Amino acid sequence: MLATSPKEVSIKYTTVLPKECIDELKNLADKKVVPSVSQGIRLAIENFIDAQKQQEYINKMQEAMSDNDFIRRTMDTQNDFETIDEEGIWKW
Repeated sequence: MLATSPKEVSIKYTTVLPKECIDELKNLADKKVVPSVSQGIRLAIENFIDAQKQQEYINKMQEAMSDNDFIRRTMDTQNDFETIDEEGIWKW
């Protein structure tokens, strides 16, 4: 979910939603599933944005899987740290 802070700036924004969606949100607010219709809309938007960012990340990683230069650099870096990652005989 998107980070919120006490200094978060909120903007009033008017949008048009299907009546059925508002009715469902009112029902959820009446059942105390969400604090209010407004909060339900906010949560839905935050979840949508998070899902889109996650999909964007997945798409970029799929692109990277077919980028031979990226794979080579990643493997070179992994190999560079291979001996450092070994604990050896010394204990902390």
